Amino acid sequence: MFEAEARWLAAALDRFAPARLSPLLNLGSSTAAFRQQVQPWTELQLFRPLRARGIEVVHVDRREGPGIDVRADLTDPGDLARLRALAPRALLCCNLLEHVVDPGRLAGDCLDLLPAGGLVFVTVPFSYPYHRDPIDTMLRPGPDALQALFAGAPMVAGEIIGVGLSYRDEVRRRPWLLLRHLARLPAPFLSWTRWKRSMAKLYWLAAEYRVTCAIFEKP
Repeated sequence: MFEAEARWLAAALDRFAPARLSPLLNLGSSTAAFRQQVQPWTELQLFRPLRARGIEVVHVDRREGPGIDVRADLTDPGDLARLRALAPRALLCCNLLEHVVDPGRLAGDCLDLLPAGGLVFVTVPFSYPYHRDPIDTMLRPGPDALQALFAGAPMVAGEIIGVGLSYRDEVRRRPWLLLRHLARLPAPFLSWTRWKRSMAKLYWLAAEYRVTCAIFEKP
């Protein structure tokens, strides 16, 4: 999650009273160390303010680890039933939809976890290079395409935001990354798929990363 993304979510969450948000599931949460050290803005701008408002946040991930409250596989009906039993009022589905083979099913499952009036806060890349976790289907929807995935749920808000960063920023920190592209440039025959991905990534040396952010309300 980018810092600009966290700021958008913080402002979106502030629009709603605690009773509309608690308990709140954070799907694909990763560990406390990731939230507090690798991406500290998520803790500072999202989760700490939520706790200060008395909102219970339940961190959910498919693996176990410190700071993960519930281990659950979102493709497992039994695990979905356990999450539904927590009676969440809202959930965060951030940077997950591009990592599943059936994003429409995940969107539907998110809505099924909530009661009528429940809120889903969604972020997904709109302009961003291929990244595995463990797969990337290259789903890059705008608000309209995201609305189609959450069929039947009104979109309360939706927009594409720039995050103020690009691949150029990564290259500045690690200049040797360019050597990978230079090494692959004359050899597309070794792996056509990897060659295309490597060459395509150069686009983001100039283009800003952008993210689609939205809020859906279960009818």
